[in-house]
Amino acid sequence: MKNLTLLGVAVVGIFVGIQTVQAQDTVKVKSYVKKRTLLNQFESDYVLPASKRIALKQSRIAYQYHTKEILDTLDISDRKRKRLIEELKRNPFSERIQEAIANELEVEENLTSSVPD
Repeated sequence: MKNLTLLGVAVVGIFVGIQTVQAQDTVKVKSYVKKRTLLNQFESDYVLPASKRIALKQSRIAYQYHTKEILDTLDISDRKRKRLIEELKRNPFSERIQEAIANELEVEENLTSSVPD
């Protein structure tokens, strides 16, 4: 009885572990767009095909992930980091985010250039 219980716990643990590993590996985000838009009915020359719009949406999402990773590595206060991440959710191409990253990189460059060789 004791061996059977131990075996059952081991099987459940392996199953949960596999599910966790699979969940961590799936980073790809599925993006959906409307196949037909209202503008497509009147001016179809101005509308990109659905496949190109999906590709653009995925590239914007990847840009947001990359920018969030950069913000997480910056040496700034937690409060400022949270504000910038909220700004990133609202407007991924915000000037405030770009300025914060540029200022931090400028400070880092000044520190590395002032170090004697």
